[in-house]
Amino acid sequence: MGACDRLCAAARVPALRTFTSSPTWALSDQEYSSVFYPEPEAEVGEAAPSFSLPAIVNGEVKQVSLEDYKGKYVILFFYPKDFTFVCPTEIIAFSDRAKEFEALNCQLLAASTDTPEVHLAWIKTSRKRGGLGFMQIPILADVTKAVSARYGVLKRDAGIALRGLYIINPEGVLEHITVNNFPIGRNVDEALRTLQARPAPAAMPAVQYVAEHGEVCPAGWKPGDKTMVADPERSLEYFESVGTEEEEAEEAGAQLLKIHSKKELDGLAKYPGVTVASFDTTAEELENLAAEMGVKGLPQFRFYNGGKEVLGKIMGYKLQPLADAVKQLDAL
Repeated sequence: MGACDRLCAAARVPALRTFTSSPTWALSDQEYSSVFYPEPEAEVGEAAPSFSLPAIVNGEVKQVSLEDYKGKYVILFFYPKDFTFVCPTEIIAFSDRAKEFEALNCQLLAASTDTPEVHLAWIKTSRKRGGLGFMQIPILADVTKAVSARYGVLKRDAGIALRGLYIINPEGVLEHITVNNFPIGRNVDEALRTLQARPAPAAMPAVQYVAEHGEVCPAGWKPGDKTMVADPERSLEYFESVGTEEEEAEEAGAQLLKIHSKKELDGLAKYPGVTVASFDTTAEELENLAAEMGVKGLPQFRFYNGGKEVLGKIMGYKLQPLADAVKQLDAL
């Protein structure tokens, strides 16, 4: 790379959550009539519907199929959407205890109708900001919604899945099905108990709590436990009180130069040579700078030459657009 005045700046912002217990993006009757999905096929005692879907596995996009786990138990659980409220509490709870399921010869699989890119962005978001962080289980992307429909959990007027959980035995036969409505998270201990076929404990009245208080119940909720307000700002109170990071989790871009002020950004933009730097807009001292720059996406990349912003901004984690932009920057 030449000794031109260049800077690539990457910015992160808090994840925007838009999902509520009553989806507002549902299709109208007229629109819905022109959308067709497969009929439900999942039935206890019958072969589980087969599937092959893109998934995020150890931070990479890979193809995952039910056949990959032949000879093992599989717990497949669907959730509505990424960057929402109850969903991260469930997925983190299952992921953090994945080894307990592995000890029972069982593979956990999570799935929603989001794209692999959205899954990856969610995984790269801090748990204290409502993200997933380090994941020990695959997150499947049912973009066409066909698998959700075949398993009978697709909410067709909204295009998202209910909270269905399926236990599939080593022969590929469905042994257990449960489906929760959107606001009610599932219990990892109950899934383990069901897998082990122990006597069932008395059910906890999560449904009654949601109806009475209008709040949502995170994974493993019991009466007296902390609940969550399904609101983009107020939900952060819950995440900040319970969010922890796995020891294995690494900060994204930890090796990059950190920007702590607008003065540092302006200085780097004029510095000769190629520098890649980042700033975290969740930091209190950088919130005003993020607002001034109009940073609203996660993550966002800006490019500078001679102290001025050049090229177009790029959002997302796809490597090819970033590589192309760096080549263009080098040619300036």
